[in-house]
Amino acid sequence: MTARSEQLYSQALQYMEKWELDKAEEVLRQLLEEDPQHARAMNKLGVVYARRKDLRQAEVCFNDALALDPNLASAHTNLGNIYAERGWNERAKEAYERALLLDPGNPTATHNLGVLYRKSGDIAKGVSLLKEANRAQRRRMRSEMEANPETKRVVTLGWIAIAIVVFILIYLANR
Repeated sequence: MTARSEQLYSQALQYMEKWELDKAEEVLRQLLEEDPQHARAMNKLGVVYARRKDLRQAEVCFNDALALDPNLASAHTNLGNIYAERGWNERAKEAYERALLLDPGNPTATHNLGVLYRKSGDIAKGVSLLKEANRAQRRRMRSEMEANPETKRVVTLGWIAIAIVVFILIYLANR
């Protein structure tokens, strides 16, 4: 993977965050033209199609991403989402479980599998998985925060601001 590939991939992700799907698609296609083996880019192109509700083309992209990298857990999860959207619950369940084998505790796959179980009537299993997804998401957010000094600084400043407001309110209440 080249630095240019990673730069284009990051640019595509930024466009996707802003839901500028045409620009994201353009950048992803450029990236795939330069680096046809970029499985994550193919996966994200599938997400672009899924957001446009083009499930057929999204499925093609997710399968292509998995052909490039069978261990790409996010592509399995995304494929599971397509299957679930179509009502193919057994196939969706298999895709989510495959994602979890590759990335144990993946919050998205765990959550989506929990939703499937809940919809199928297995409320206890569904709720259990939804709770686990919530815990996994909090763990990941905590890990990301600890790994990113800027995020850690912002959170610390937020807590300091809250503490100052509380002290001011206590001071004003006791005047």
